[in-house]
Formats: sequence, C-alpha cells, structure tokens
Amino acid sequence: MNIYSRKININLPLNYFITSCKYYQSENMGRLIGLELQNFKSYRGTTKIGFGSSYFTSIIGPNGAGKSNMMDAISFVLGVKSTHLRSHTLKDLIYRGRLEGNEGFDKRESSSEPRSAYVMAIYQKESGEKIKLKRTITISGSSEYKINDKAVTALEYSTVLKNENILIKARNFLVFQGDVEQVASQSPKELTKLIETISGSGELKNQYDELKEESERAREFSNSVFSRRRTLNSESRQYKEQLIEQEEFERKLMEKNDLTKVINLYHLYHNEKKHVEYLEDLESKTHDLSALKNKLNDEQQKFQKLKSLCSEKVLNLQKHDKKKTEALSRLENKKCLLIPIDTNRKSLLMKIQTCKNRMRDISYEISKQNSEIQSTARELKEATDLFKKYTSKSSTNSVSKKCQDEYEKLRVEFLSSGGSQLEEDLSLLENQKESTKSVLTNLSIQRKNSESRIRELQDIIENELNFQHNTLNKEITDLLAVRDEYSEARSSLIRKREEYGLKEMEENRKLRDILLRVEELSSQQKESSRQKKLHENVSMLKKLFPKGAIKGLVYELIRPSQRKYEAALSTVLGRNFDAVIVETTSVAYKCIEILKERRSGVATFIPLDSIVAEHPNFNYLRSLNEKAKPGIDILEYDDSSLEQAVIYIVGGSLVVDDIESARTLKWNSKETINEKIVTLDGSVIHKSGLMTGGQQQKKSQASVGWDQNEWTKLLTVKDEIIANIAKLSDEKPKEIDISDLTDKINELQNNLPSLRSKKSNLERIIKDRQTEIDFQKEQLVALEKSLKEKNKPLSQIESNISKITSKYKSLQEKVYGDFCSKYDYEGGIEEYESTHGSTMRSRAKETIKFSKAVDTLTNKLRYENEKLEETKARETSIKDQLKELEDDLEKFNSEKEVLESKIDKLEAECEMLTIERKGLSDNLNQELEICKTNEKQIQSLNTDITNLHNTILNIEEVLYKIDSERVNVLKNCKIQNINVPLKDGLLENISIEQSAENLIKKTYELEIDYDMLSEELRSEYNTRKEAELQARLSLVLEDLDRLTPNGKAVQRLKQAETKLKEFDKDFTKARQKENAILDRFNEVKERRYSIFMEAFNHISDKIDFIYKELTKSSNSPLGGSAYLTLEDEDEPYNAGIKYHAMPPMKRFRDMELLSGGEKTVAALALLFAIHSYHPSPFFVLDEVDAALDNANVNKIASYIKKYAGPNFQFIVISLKNSLFERSDALVGIYREQRENSSKTVTLDLRDYPEENVSTNSKSLSVA
Repeated sequence: MNIYSRKININLPLNYFITSCKYYQSENMGRLIGLELQNFKSYRGTTKIGFGSSYFTSIIGPNGAGKSNMMDAISFVLGVKSTHLRSHTLKDLIYRGRLEGNEGFDKRESSSEPRSAYVMAIYQKESGEKIKLKRTITISGSSEYKINDKAVTALEYSTVLKNENILIKARNFLVFQGDVEQVASQSPKELTKLIETISGSGELKNQYDELKEESERAREFSNSVFSRRRTLNSESRQYKEQLIEQEEFERKLMEKNDLTKVINLYHLYHNEKKHVEYLEDLESKTHDLSALKNKLNDEQQKFQKLKSLCSEKVLNLQKHDKKKTEALSRLENKKCLLIPIDTNRKSLLMKIQTCKNRMRDISYEISKQNSEIQSTARELKEATDLFKKYTSKSSTNSVSKKCQDEYEKLRVEFLSSGGSQLEEDLSLLENQKESTKSVLTNLSIQRKNSESRIRELQDIIENELNFQHNTLNKEITDLLAVRDEYSEARSSLIRKREEYGLKEMEENRKLRDILLRVEELSSQQKESSRQKKLHENVSMLKKLFPKGAIKGLVYELIRPSQRKYEAALSTVLGRNFDAVIVETTSVAYKCIEILKERRSGVATFIPLDSIVAEHPNFNYLRSLNEKAKPGIDILEYDDSSLEQAVIYIVGGSLVVDDIESARTLKWNSKETINEKIVTLDGSVIHKSGLMTGGQQQKKSQASVGWDQNEWTKLLTVKDEIIANIAKLSDEKPKEIDISDLTDKINELQNNLPSLRSKKSNLERIIKDRQTEIDFQKEQLVALEKSLKEKNKPLSQIESNISKITSKYKSLQEKVYGDFCSKYDYEGGIEEYESTHGSTMRSRAKETIKFSKAVDTLTNKLRYENEKLEETKARETSIKDQLKELEDDLEKFNSEKEVLESKIDKLEAECEMLTIERKGLSDNLNQELEICKTNEKQIQSLNTDITNLHNTILNIEEVLYKIDSERVNVLKNCKIQNINVPLKDGLLENISIEQSAENLIKKTYELEIDYDMLSEELRSEYNTRKEAELQARLSLVLEDLDRLTPNGKAVQRLKQAETKLKEFDKDFTKARQKENAILDRFNEVKERRYSIFMEAFNHISDKIDFIYKELTKSSNSPLGGSAYLTLEDEDEPYNAGIKYHAMPPMKRFRDMELLSGGEKTVAALALLFAIHSYHPSPFFVLDEVDAALDNANVNKIASYIKKYAGPNFQFIVISLKNSLFERSDALVGIYREQRENSSKTVTLDLRDYPEENVSTNSKSLSVA
C-alpha cells in the first residue's frame, strides 16, 4: 500500500490557530523553538531546525522535498498516532533511503541500515523554562517517550502536553493537508462530536450512558414489582369469588344431566319412526327396479339383431365406395393422360403450319434467285461479246522509220503553230468532260444501288418480316384464346365452388341452428334433471326433518301477482331463484352435511332465524315514480313466516315497464337511487350502474320440460344435413383443379410478355426497314436532281470541245495534209495517231476495264448458283421435317381416340356405381333410423334404471345413516354414562369398540322407555324444539364453564395475602433506588449540558466575527455571515449542529453548493472559532491555502500576520509566495540527491525591509 495514504479523522481537531487579542488569553504562551530529527522518514542522519524568535514561520520547498514529512515529524513528537502520519506502522517512519553505485558514499554506512529514529522538539514555556520532548521508534515498531532525556509513559507525556493546552486526541495544534475540506463537508453529527471533544463533555458520555441505562433498568424493575403486586390483589379477589361459585356449579350439573337424557331420548324416538318409513319405501322401489330390468333385457336383444344387420350393410356400402373410388381414380388418371396428348397435338399443328409457311417462303426465294442468275448470265454474255469486238479492232499497222521522222517534224511544226495550245485547251475540256461523266456515272451507280436496296428491303419486309409478324400475331392470338378458355373454365369452377360453398354454408347454418336447439334441449334435459334432482333432494330432506323445518323452493313459494311480471320476478329473484328456505341455521347445516354425504348436488339454503335483511322504505320507493313499483308489490306468497326471507331476496328492487323508464329513473331523477331497477322484459340496471340487456320472456325454470320426440326429430334432421354437407363437399370443385388451371394461366401469362416482346422487336425492325426505304427514296430523288444538274455543264463542255476540235482539225489539215496524201492516210492524221500514238494507250486502259467487268460478272454468277443450291437443300430438309411432324400428329390422334373411348366407358361405370350407392345408402339409413330409435329407448330405460337405482341407494344410505345415528346416540350415552331408561335389554350389550354396522341389529333389540318425553316432543320432529333443548343445555354448559370451581380456593387465598405483604416492602425499596439513580443521572446530564453549551455558545458567538474578518474586502466591507444552529436544544450532544456560511454578496446556499475556496474560508473560520475556546500555543498548517485564490491567500496571510505574536505562534507549510513572503522566517526544504535525503535551510526575513504588498487586491474577490 502507498505509504502516503493515511486515514483522515472526520472529527477534525481544533487544528487552527487564531490568537486574536479578543479571543485568546492576554498573557504570553509557550512556543516551539526548534526540532531535531534523526533518520525520520526522508531525513537521513541528524537534522536540526530552529524557529528562533519568529512567531510566523513558513516552511517552503518543491513537491517531494519533504515538507509534509516535517509536518509528520511535528505530529509524531507531539504524540499523534502513526495512522495519521501516512504510514501503517511506526517502523515505516524510519529512514529507508539507499545510495547504491555512488563512489563517494561510505560503504560502512551502506552495510547497515538505520535501526531506529527519533524526533525531539524544544519547547519553551511561558515562564521561560525549556523542555525537550523526545519520541523514539525502533525497527521492531516500539515507541519510547522522553522529557528532558528522562523516559516517561505515554500517559505522562500526554499529560505534560495537555497542561500546555496541546491536546493530542483533539489535535488542536495542527492541520494536515486536505483536512480543511473535510471540515467544510462534515455532517452535523460529526461537528457535534468535535465540539464535545473540545469542550470536554465527551468525557462524561460513558458515565451518562451507564447512568441512563441503569435508570431505565431500575424503572423496569420497579414497574415489574408493582405489576406483580397488582396481580396478587387480583388473585385474592378471584379466590373469594370461587368459593361462591362452588355451590352454583353442583346445582347446574344436575340440570345438565336431565337435559342430556331428554335430548337423547328425543333423537332415539324420532330416529325409530324414520327407520320404519324408509324401510317401507325401499321395498316399493326395489320391486319397480326389477320390472324395468326385465324390459331393458328384451330391448337389448332386439337392438343386437338390428346392430348386426346394419353392420353387414355398412360393410357392403364401404366395399361399394371403395370400388367407386377406384373407378374415379382410374377415370382421373385417364383424363390426366389426355392432357399431354392434347398439348402435343397443338404443338405439332403449330410446327406443321410453321413448316408450310417456311416452304412457301423458300419457293419464292428460289424463283427470285433463278431470275437473278438469268439476269447475271445475260449481262456476262453481253460483256464478253463487246470485249471480243473491241479486241478485233486493235490490230496494229506497222510504219517506216522515215514516215515516223517526218511525222515528228510535222508534229513540232504543228505544236509551234498553235497546236500545243489547242491540245492543251482540248485536254482540259476532255478532262472536265471525263470528270463530269465520272460524277454522272457515280450518281447513276448510286441511283441503281438505291433502287436495288429499296427492292431488297421491300422483299425482306414482304416475304420475311411480315410473315414472322403474322406468325407471332397468330401465336399471341392463340395463346390469348387458350388463356381466355382456361380463365373461363377457372371462373366457372370458382363460381361453382362458391355456389356449393353457399349451399354448404346454408346447410351449416341449418346444422348450427339444429345443434343450438339440440344443445338447448340438452340443457333443458340437464335443467329438468337438475330440477328433478332438486325436487327429490327437497322431498328427501322434508322426510328427514320434522314438518315445517323445510319450507320449500323459492320459485314454488313465491309467485307473480300478474302474468306480465313473470320475467321481471325471475330477474328480481336472481341467484336465489331456486334457493331452499329452511326454518333454522342448524337445519341448513344438517341439510348441507346430508347432501355432501350423499353427493346429491348443491343447493342454496336461506335460514329464517339468522338472515338479516334491512327493511327498505317501501312507501318512499312507491313515491319515486308512478310507473315504478317495488319488487315486493309484484309477488305473492301464502306463508307469512317467509316475509323476512322475501325481503332479504327482493330488497329494494324497483320494477318499471321498459328500459327507457329505467334509464330516466336511474340517471335523470332528482333523487339518487341506489337500488336495482328491473324492466318487464328482464333488463336490469344494477346498483353500480351496470346494464344487462333484455331477454325473451321464458317459462320459469320450474316448468322447463324436455320433449323426447323433438329431440329424436332434431337428431334425424341433423344426420340428413351432415349427409348433404358431405355430398356437397364431394361434388364441390376441388381446389387443386382450380390451382392447376391457375398455374396454366400463369404459365401462359408468363409466355405472353415474351411473345409480345418479340412482336414489338419485329415491328421495330419493320419500322426501321421502312424508314430505310423512305431514306433511300429520298436519296433517289436527290440523285435524280443531281443528274439533271450535272448534265447541263456536260453539254456546254461538249460544245466547247466541238469548237476547239474544229480549229484543231483545220490546223491539222494545214500541217499534215501533204503527209496524209504522201502516205495515203485517207482518214487524216487521226488515222495515223490512232494506231501509233496516244490512242493506243487509251485502248489498253479500256481493255483492262472490259476484263474486270467480265471477271466480276463471272464471280457473281457462280455465287448466285451456289446460293440457289443451298436454298434447294434447305427446301429438301424442311420437307423431310414436315413429313415427320405429320406422322407424329397421326400417331397422337390415334392415341387420343383410344383414350377418349376408355374415358367414356369409365364415366358410364362411375355413373352406375353412384346410382347403386344411393340405393344402398337409403336402405342403410332406414335401418339406422330403426336402430337409433331402439337405442334411444334403451338409453331411456337405462336412465330410468339408473335414477331408480340411485334412489334406492339414497334410501339405503339414509336408512343406514338413521341406523348409524341410533348406534352413535346409544354409544355416546354409554360413554358419557347417561342412564337411558330401558323396558327390555341392557345398554352394556352395546360395545364401544365394534363398528356401527355390527351393532345395528343389537340396538333394535333394546326396548327404550320414552315416558320422559312429553306428547309435544313425541308428536313430530322439530328442529326448533331440538334447538330449544340444545339452547337450554348450552346455557347450562356455559354456566358450568363459567363457574369452573376451584376446590383449593381457601388455601390459595391465604398464600396470596402473605405474598402481598412481602411485595409491598419490595416495591418501596425499588422506588427509593430508582429515585437515587435518577438524581445521579440528572446531575451528570446537567453537567454535560453545561460544559457542552459553554463551548458551543463561545464558538457560536465568535464565528460570525471571524468569518467577517476573513471575507471582508473593498467590494464588501462588512464581509460574509456565518452561524451555528442546534438540532436538539434539550440534549444537543445527542443530535447534530448545522454550520451555515453565506459569502459576501451571495444568497444563502447549503455548504455542499459552495465553491472550493468558499468552503476553505468557511472551514478556517469554524476552526479559528473552535480554537479560540481552548487555544494551543502554536499552530502547524499544511497547505491550507491550496484551494484559495490570491485574494483569499492574501487575506489569510494578513490575518495570520495580524495575530501572530508572543501569545501565538504560526508554522505554515505553503507553496504560494503571497503567503510565505509575509512570514517572519522561512525554513526551506530541498532534496539532496547524492545523499538521498531531505535537507533544510533557514532565512530570517525580519532582517530585510518589508515590501509594500497589497493584501486586498481590488482586482480579486473572495472565492
């Protein structure tokens, strides 16, 4: 654990120094003048610190230098426990530093670590005497105290310090780092504990608690002695009363025996009478049961024969149904086989039609290709003939050298005579002409290409695309037709299924009505049985009890005054409609026990002697509304003794004509009506306002009957309806058929978008082709226009050529005339030049052109012949495919005819089986009806036998109970030693150990003497008379129980009087002891209160002034406000003290809501006020200014500076220069790293002039 952790005592000591002249003793006090530390915590070796004559000393230094260890040293030497010194044990305070690897370190010192440590404080008393306070610790953890080098005990050490007002327990001489915040946040209880410690009242706490506990024990003992004395007085009176009760007890005991004997004789007499009556009834019922069993046996034999016959017919029907099911299954399978055949036929027909269409297209294409071949062959022949003819003209005539030389001379002459210019002009014109012709030729070729492309596109549209478009249209049309056909079939099946569903729903509705009526009849049967059982139970109870003990059922005893009130009366009676009215509560309990023992159902009993009913003000109810009547006015009853029960059942219920009148009376009346309101149709508005709807008028439950014939008819109709529902279910189209058609429609619907997409694409292609045709036509018109435009300049060029040619020939004639005559060129010089000049070069070019044209036409002819052969091959392949498809179609047609023939036979077979089944089913239903009728008769006989058998069992059970009661009465008489008077036999013959069953016969062998019974008690069994006897006996028993005489009453009375005298003496002594202890307790209590309140009043008076001193500033000259309040003014040390501080210019807030600086100032004010009560000679403060700003630090510094002096010494640890720069002396602590030890230096600031430092900065305010 970190050695710096320490336990902070919440009961913060009076650790704060304020030596104000107003609050501290005026005479000088002692002071701490020096310290000596050896091997204590971070201080290695011996360290001496002197405080000199300074009364305000500040200890400063960087963090970790050892400032707080100096604080711990002061605390240690003044007796503070190690738990408050940031260590777990005392040995942790011994120096543990090491200097390994330091060459200058003494190895002898490093070889052994310190084994002990001490701190010595030099303290100077106010008289000037100096004492040395020394505390030493060893490595073993032991501690030793010395004063002036003399060993003393810890108690003696603390006593010396206490004499100097240095309180170790209260720690009123120091404040640890962080303690100020704890003071500000401590609870009221903790503040009370702190003031108790300061005031010294806490020393009386143990004595106070002991005396308080002793006083309470004395009070309890005194009370217990007084209680025992009072008990003895009561016992004495009781024993006197018991003497009087003894005589009365003996008299009541005689009366009890006589009444017990009469009650038992009364039970035995009427028990004997019931035994005879039930015995006769049992014989009659047994005879009736035997007759019913014989009749049941005859009916059961008849039923078995009918059942056997029906079983045979059911088996035949099941075999026939199985046969029909198999036939239907075969028929369905055949129909399923027909579906793929029809699908394949349709597919083949479409394929055949497609093949025929393709054949037609190919035939057209062949004829077209033949025409193209013929045209190409004709063009090739013409080109060949022209080439041959041109070649034959190109024979060359040879000329002599002389002729050529002469020509060349004439040529030069010709050119120089203007021929050169003419040739150049003529050449230019010829070039223009050739260029124009070339353009015209290109335009002609383009026109021809456009015309050819137009024809080609038109052929494609007419022969290919339109055919494909028509084919797709036909496919889409066929698909839509098939889809519509399937949709119509599906719609037809759905309509048919809905029709059958409606019929089935109607049959189900009829079946539901029948079942409801059957259930109603069943309920009526149960109700009838329940009413019958209830009547039987009431009759049986009337027999068991005396006449008048069982009055009867409510609905039999009470009737409506008019018939229109039947439904209203039924509603008014409510749950008590079928209750049983009896004479007394005891009769009701006995009836319930009898019904439980016999398990005869449940019943509600209303005893006349115990029901409590408030009598409504019927006159007031009659006056509410002329249309409203009290429920008591709509009923009648004959027995006046039922009045209490009737009022209990009916109460203050009101009856009106209709629900509107009820609403008006309930919610629109001026009077508040808190009664149930009932209408004539049975509607009701309850007291709470809940409304129950009206109901149809019905017969009373007493008259509910059960019609056996209607029950039988309803069951027959139910069976017929169930058969019709089953038939409709079989004939109703199956969901799977509709699903199949739906799947087919969905499949066709899924194919439709694909076909439409193809059609759309094809139409787009046709449109594109047509657009291209239109474009070619437009281009053709443009070409025609261009040809016309180009022909005009050609004529002009030819005219120019003709003119220049004429000049050219004239010049030639002039120059070459003699030459042509000489060499005999009749055609002129052109004849010579055509064979031997530039004309030869032009002929060579023409020859190449002819060759290319012939080659092109030859290749085209060969390509067209190959294309024709390919087309004819495709025609042959399609013909073969068409033949295969037609063969397959013929095969499927044959299979379809065979399947349709088989389906017709199976349908006829199914129809015959359906007719046969109807006959078998009708015959079976007739037999079943007879069988059901017989079965119902058997059930009815069984019911009668069961009821009669139950009646006999009930009678036997009642008889056994009567006999058991007789046995139990006699056994009880024997056990209780009741002397039953007997004419014959002995009561001792009745054994108590034997069971009642074995003793019944013996009890009837006894002849009992009933002379003690009066004629009134013998006339009839009446529970009221029995209750009277029991009541008299109960009164006697109560008197006996109440009396309970004590035979030792006289002896006990004497003992009680003796003890009473002794307890009088003890009570006097206990009272005297209690008063003595209480006086001592009050004395300690007053002393503790006085000491505590002396300290509290002192602190409370001073705290406001001190807080104002610490908080006032230029902005708030008056400062803040602080005060203390007691939570309990009578015993303040047992409750809390609340500390309230309100900083300047701020409204009141809880201490928890103040800032850190505000809490610190408030805590310091509290501690200064507490310290003023018992001031210590010096104060050691460890960084109390940590949470304060500069302004508040200056205020604290000024305060300390103001009150530091001969009567009070301050030692402050601080890191803030605004505090320590105003002290008298400084003790600097630093860390010597080479020695790994804390070192100190001191500086007396009084030798330096004090700077003018503002203590109240205007720029800062109290935090």
